[in-house]
Amino acid sequence: MTRRGTAEAPRCLRLLGAPVAVALALLGAVSPTGAWPAAAAAVDPDPPARSFGTADTDKGADDRVGMLAEVDEGGAEEPVLSLLPDQDGVVRSPDQLAATATVENRGGEALPAGTLTLGIGRDPLTDRAALDAWVSEGRTDIPFVAAQTTRMDEVGPGDTATVELSPDDVDDLRPGVYPLRATREAAGSSLRGRSVIVVAGDDRAPASVVVPITAPPTAEGLLSADQIAQLTEPGGALAQTLDAVAGTSAVLAVDPAIPAAIRVLGTAAPASALDWLERLEQLPNERFALQFGDADAAAQVQAGLPAPLAPTSLRAFESGQNFEATVPTPSAAPIDEATPEPAPEPEYPSLEELLAIGEEAARVYWPAEGTAGPDVVEALSADGGLTLLPSTATSEGADGTGVPSRAEGALVYDDGVSDELTAAAFDDDAHEQALVASSADLWFAARETGDTPLLVALDRVSYATAEEDAAPAIRTEDSLRDAIESVTRNPSIAPARLSDVLDATPHAVTVDDGARADERIDAVTAFTSAEPQLAHIATALAEPELLTGQARAEALQLLAVGWRDDEDAWRAALGAHAEKTAQRIDGVGVTVSEQVQLLSAEAPLPVWVRNGLAWPITVVLDVSRDSVRLDVQERIEVEVPPGSNPRVEIPVEARVGSGEVQLAVSLFTPTGEQIGPVQNMNVTVRAEWERIGIVVLFGLVAILLVGGVIRTVLKTRRRRRERADGAGANGMDDASGSDGASAGKKDASDE
Repeated sequence: MTRRGTAEAPRCLRLLGAPVAVALALLGAVSPTGAWPAAAAAVDPDPPARSFGTADTDKGADDRVGMLAEVDEGGAEEPVLSLLPDQDGVVRSPDQLAATATVENRGGEALPAGTLTLGIGRDPLTDRAALDAWVSEGRTDIPFVAAQTTRMDEVGPGDTATVELSPDDVDDLRPGVYPLRATREAAGSSLRGRSVIVVAGDDRAPASVVVPITAPPTAEGLLSADQIAQLTEPGGALAQTLDAVAGTSAVLAVDPAIPAAIRVLGTAAPASALDWLERLEQLPNERFALQFGDADAAAQVQAGLPAPLAPTSLRAFESGQNFEATVPTPSAAPIDEATPEPAPEPEYPSLEELLAIGEEAARVYWPAEGTAGPDVVEALSADGGLTLLPSTATSEGADGTGVPSRAEGALVYDDGVSDELTAAAFDDDAHEQALVASSADLWFAARETGDTPLLVALDRVSYATAEEDAAPAIRTEDSLRDAIESVTRNPSIAPARLSDVLDATPHAVTVDDGARADERIDAVTAFTSAEPQLAHIATALAEPELLTGQARAEALQLLAVGWRDDEDAWRAALGAHAEKTAQRIDGVGVTVSEQVQLLSAEAPLPVWVRNGLAWPITVVLDVSRDSVRLDVQERIEVEVPPGSNPRVEIPVEARVGSGEVQLAVSLFTPTGEQIGPVQNMNVTVRAEWERIGIVVLFGLVAILLVGGVIRTVLKTRRRRRERADGAGANGMDDASGSDGASAGKKDASDE
C-alpha cells in the first residue's frame, strides 16, 4: 500500500498495470468534443494556490490512472460530468440500480438543455485488468444498453446540476462488475462520465479486514499524558478509530505501547484515556498485537538479530504516587512501638499487564511494506509468528492477481483492494468514489483466492510529525466506518474472522526479496551495540531496569513504521537519541585533582562523583596507593542524587617521610562493576615539616614556660627578700628610739 500523509489526502489511484484502483477515475469526464479524460481529481475543501482538474487526453495529458492534470487558475473552462452509483456501487439485483449524475459547468457560457442517458454494459467485465482498462481509459468491447434517458435543463456558467437516475426497466444481469456510463447530449456536443456497478447476486465470498490502531511516532519510550489525552478525547484519532470499529467485525492490529502509555500513568491517567482503554478491552473484535511502538520487524531481522526486540521494563515511566501501596498483612507478633514501620511500597503492574491488549488471536508481525523478503518471513516464523504481507510482495500477486491469504509463515492481504479501502477511509472529496472503487475491486479479489477468505488491510494512519503536540486525525469516525463496512456489509461478501484465515490450509507462496533499509538496519545495530554499555552503567542504580528498560522502549519507538512518513524528522530524532545515549553511557564518573600538596599529617583529599542520570545512584570509591607514606581509606560508599556532582572526601594520614605518592581512584557499582577508567592523583607529601614546626613550637612554648616560671620564682624571692630587708631596718629604728628615750629619762633623773 502507498502511505499517505495528513497534508496529502489520497486523491489518486494506482498506475495502470498494477492491481486495479479506481477511486478517482469513477468521476471521469470529457470535454464537449467527446474526448475521454485520463482521470478526475477530487478537490480539497480549502483549495491551495493551484487546482487540479480533469485532464483531456486530446491535450496531451497523461493517460495513467489517477494522474492529476495541473491546470492554471481560471483555465479549467470545460464542463465536467461525473457519475456516482448509490450504495457504494453494489446492488443485490439490477432493479436496485441507482446513481447520481453531476454536471459542473466550469466555463463562461451556459450549457443548453439536453438529454441524459444512463447506459450499462450488457456483459460483466471479465477481470481486474478489464476493470482497470475501463476505468482508466474508458476502453471496453462490451456493448451498452440504454437503461434510462431523461431531460436535463440548462446549466449556467459556474453552476452545478445533479440528476438522480433510477432505471425502471433493467434486464436481469448475472452477478459481476458492469461498466456504467452517463452521456449528456445537447446542441451537437456531448459530455460523458463513467463508473461501475457490482451486481452481487446470492453468492457471498468470505473476507476479513484488518484495521491498525497506532499512534504518532515518538522518540520517547511512551507517549506523554498530554498526547494520550489529545488522541483519546472526543474527535481524537484514537477515539475516532475505536468509534469506527465498534460494532463491526474488523480485526484490530493494536500497538501495545498505547495501552501501556495509559496504564503507566496510574491514577494520573486522563479520564478520556481510561475510558478509551476500557472500551478497547470490552470490544469483541479479534485482534493481534503489533510490535511495541509499531517497530519494523524486518529491519531487526535484516540486522542479524535472532528475534525481534521486545520491551524489558517500563518502570521508568511509572510514579509511585500514582499507584496504590501494598498494605502489609498484620502480624500477631508483638510490635515494638519504638521501631517505626516502613512505608508501604507501591504496587506496580507487571510488564505483561501494561502491554495487554486483550486476547490475541495470533502472533503477527506487520513490517513496513516492501521490506519483508523470504529471509524475514522465515526468521519470524521460527517461533510461530506470522508475517503480514501485501499480495504484491509475492511472485503470484506481483501483477495484481489475488493471492490466498493463508500462506506458509505469512498472512497475505490483497494490495489493490487495501489501497482502495485506505483511500476510502479518508474524509475528503474522493471518499465516495473510493468506496465504489474498492467495491468493484473487492468483488474480483474475493473470487480469486479460492477457498481461502480474502484478507484486506487498511494502511496505518499517517500522522503529521510534531515535536510536542499529537497530530490531528486524518480519518474521521464516519469515513473509516464507511470503509470498513464497504467490506463487512457488502452484499457480495460474507464477513470472515481472522481465526477463519488462520485455520485455512496454508498455500505455498513465493515471497519476493524485500528492500533493505540500510539506515534502519544501522540504527538497529547502534541500539543493540549500546545496550551492554547502558546495562553496565545501570548497575549503579538500585533498579537497573529503569535505565535499560527506558532505552529499549525508546529504541523500539524509533523503529516505528510511522517514521517513514517523515524521513528527515526520523534522522533528526535518531541523532538526538544517539547523543542522549552517549551522555547516559558517560553519565557516571569520578573527577580528581591531578596534583595535590599534602602538608598535614591528616587531611582529607577531595574528589567529585558525577551522576548525570535521572535517578539516584550508589557507587563505591576504591582508592589504592603506591607508597606507604600515606595511609588511605580504601573503600568509600557514596550515594549520589540525580543530576548532581557532589564533593567526596578521602581520609588520608601521612607517615614519617616525605615524597611523591600516587593514588589510583576507581569507581565501582555495588555489584563490583567498574565504571570508567582509573583516575590517578599525584600527592606530594610534606608532613615532616609539620612535625618539625610542632617540635620547634613546643620547644619555644617550653622555654617560655620555664623562663616564665624562673622569672616568677626569682621575682617572688626578691620580693620576699625586700620585705625581709625592710622589716629588719624597721626593727633597728625601733630599737634606737627606745634607747634614746631611756637615756633621756636617765639624764633627767640625774639632774
